[in-house]
Amino acid sequence: MRRWLVITAVILLLSLPGIALAQEPSATPVPTPAQPADLQAQLDEAQRLLNEIKERGEDSDRALDIAFNMLGIFEAIGFLVTVGGGLLAAFGVIRLFSAQAELQKARERFEEEIETKERELDAMKEDLESSIATNASLQHRELSQATLALSLLPLGERQYRAQDFQGAMDTYRRALELDDQNPVTHLRLGYVSTQSGLLDEARYHLTHALEIEPGFAPALAALGYVYRRIAEKMEAGVEREEMLNQAEGRLLEALRRSPKLVDDDGESWWGSLGGLYRRRNQVDEAIRAYERAAEVTPHSSYPFSNLALLYMQTSNRDKMLTTYRRVERLARGETQAEVDNYWAHADLLTAQLALGKIPQAEEALQSVLDVAPVDSPYVLELLADTLERLIQALGGGRAAPHIPSFISRVRTEIERRRDMATHG
Repeated sequence: MRRWLVITAVILLLSLPGIALAQEPSATPVPTPAQPADLQAQLDEAQRLLNEIKERGEDSDRALDIAFNMLGIFEAIGFLVTVGGGLLAAFGVIRLFSAQAELQKARERFEEEIETKERELDAMKEDLESSIATNASLQHRELSQATLALSLLPLGERQYRAQDFQGAMDTYRRALELDDQNPVTHLRLGYVSTQSGLLDEARYHLTHALEIEPGFAPALAALGYVYRRIAEKMEAGVEREEMLNQAEGRLLEALRRSPKLVDDDGESWWGSLGGLYRRRNQVDEAIRAYERAAEVTPHSSYPFSNLALLYMQTSNRDKMLTTYRRVERLARGETQAEVDNYWAHADLLTAQLALGKIPQAEEALQSVLDVAPVDSPYVLELLADTLERLIQALGGGRAAPHIPSFISRVRTEIERRRDMATHG
């Protein structure tokens, strides 16, 4: 290309003089030959044109070199692309086969895991079915035992009503062997144990009943009564007062929950609270408590018998005697309705002695000794203490000379029963 540009430039230079000679003649005279200065000017012009052509030729060469270089680059890139594409294709094929292999392995692992999980689920299902069957069997057994335990409760209650305290306790213990989570059974056993003088056992069962059923009002009241009974055996002092405080707290909580709550003998628990206040010499509080008990059980002689003695402590002899007449009437009705009601027989005896009815009192005392529970010496001890209080309320032994002999006979019976219990 460069050669062609040079040849073109030479031809142009050679054609410059010829152009002037080749012109057709004209009508004007032929000019004279050109002067050296003109020739030099033409040569300079031709040299300038040649230099310009050369510069353009060099620019063309550089452009051409750049073009060839770019073409080489493109060719190299194309080659690299071609080669790289092949490599990439080969790499892609390798990666494809590798991915397929990994996928196959993952699939196999997944299938193995599924099989493992299925085996685990089958094992869990078998365990669950076995557990359900076992639990059903256990539940059926527990239900049967609980049903049997419940059926024993009425039997224990009848035994207690018949003054067979030991038999009642044995029945309740058997019920607990079948179902030890029934708070009512613990309550019943605790109550009978209290009446039998087994205060530690009573406290255990009543406490357990409250652990099973917190806030169980009957158990709270019965436990308060046990604490009161324990305090009665303690010497005067701080510990005794603390025990009485615990008794008061349990009784008040029970009565707050159930103001008309009665014990297993059908007596209001307000009477037990009144007895606690009486032992503290809180006469007014005791009277209010027994009056509440009388409101709950208006046909029972028990609260009125205690009120009569408290009225005498307030120097109200007339109210005491009036109340004892009511006690006599109520107690007689109770003994006729329930001949083995020991508490009613004791109230009847106390009222007749207070009213000076000695012959009737003699008959009442015999009934008391006949129906007093053999397993509970406490009931006779309580009667003796009540008669001692009656003597004091009436003004002493001189004012009631007929009462001491009754007390003596009651205490003799207590000793006899203790001897029988000791020697069989």
